[in-house]
Amino acid sequence: MSHPFQFDLLATEGSARAGVFQTAHGPLPTPIYAPVGTQATIKALTPRQVKEAGAILVLANTYHLYLRPGDELIAELGGLHEFMGWDGPLLTDSGGFQVFSLAGQKQGKKSLRTIDENGVTFRSHIDGSLHRFTPERVMEIEQNLGADIAMVLDECAPPYERDYCEQAMQRTHAWAVRCQTAHTRADQALFGIVQGGVFPDLREESARFLTALDFPGYAIGGLSVGESKEEMHAMLEVVTPVLPAHEPRYLMGVGTPVDLVESVARGIDIFDCVYPTRVARNGTALTRTGRHNLSNAPYANDPAPLEAGCSCYTCTHFSRAYLRHLVMAKEMLAATLLSIHNLHTMLTLIKDIREAILAGRFADFRAEFWAARERKA
Repeated sequence: MSHPFQFDLLATEGSARAGVFQTAHGPLPTPIYAPVGTQATIKALTPRQVKEAGAILVLANTYHLYLRPGDELIAELGGLHEFMGWDGPLLTDSGGFQVFSLAGQKQGKKSLRTIDENGVTFRSHIDGSLHRFTPERVMEIEQNLGADIAMVLDECAPPYERDYCEQAMQRTHAWAVRCQTAHTRADQALFGIVQGGVFPDLREESARFLTALDFPGYAIGGLSVGESKEEMHAMLEVVTPVLPAHEPRYLMGVGTPVDLVESVARGIDIFDCVYPTRVARNGTALTRTGRHNLSNAPYANDPAPLEAGCSCYTCTHFSRAYLRHLVMAKEMLAATLLSIHNLHTMLTLIKDIREAILAGRFADFRAEFWAARERKA
């Protein structure tokens, strides 16, 4: 191990793991779920509310922050922690997914992005201005932002196009080497990203190549992008046994209650997803047993909290009827209260999963989780 970042594995049960990853802004108890603050904010919530919901790690987006307000400005103002008022661990993605999702989009007759072996040229979705990401430039941006965990620049290919997946994987590998060479910030852990679509041989090849580079952690990218849950689970079952046990594994952009339970069962340690806060802004509450769409009429006179026994601020103060009223009136408070509840649901679930692994009863927890969902259905 050539890096200084420590990951202590405290317990395992089958493929499920509980551990602690040390960062410059404190320990990350794994498994862990990170709310997504794309623009250096969790939408509709203050940092205090995010912390009170149980968050330890927060994700921010390199592509968006590079375009606005700019990584150099953030560095001048003390770095991303200081800028957004978050004193806990932060993770930044590389912006690769956002850039590659511009594929096929056009501004007038101009494509929003073109890719070559050295990097990607793209037009801002904000004003159409031209920009270029290379592995070296992305490392400069992420080091300016100063998050505790940074990602290499990767290419996220459509999951079923084998030739493209193979080319993108090879490019991702070459870029990972260049990112590692360009990355010099000692207090920032740089993670490699496994690609390869839904093809087991490519996924295994990618995991083996990146493991040989000895990153302090490994992300699995290019999943939850259109493939089935069964295909996603199959790829995790291929990749996690190849990755080293003494480094954390991060499944990028995945995070429903079912995803957390089933992916932990397949060896994943870190999650992030916009899902809980995005559906909150659309009037939907999450529980372990399913979803509540509060625009539905039966909630109009329902005096119960969103979820019986939930200790979040929303459930201890407000009824479903009141929350439905806020949703129907399009009040801003609806997004805040539902986001508080949804994050609390996810963060409490991942905490309970961790405690179950430490107690050696994760298999029972997983069975109880599914039994409760089936009873509700």
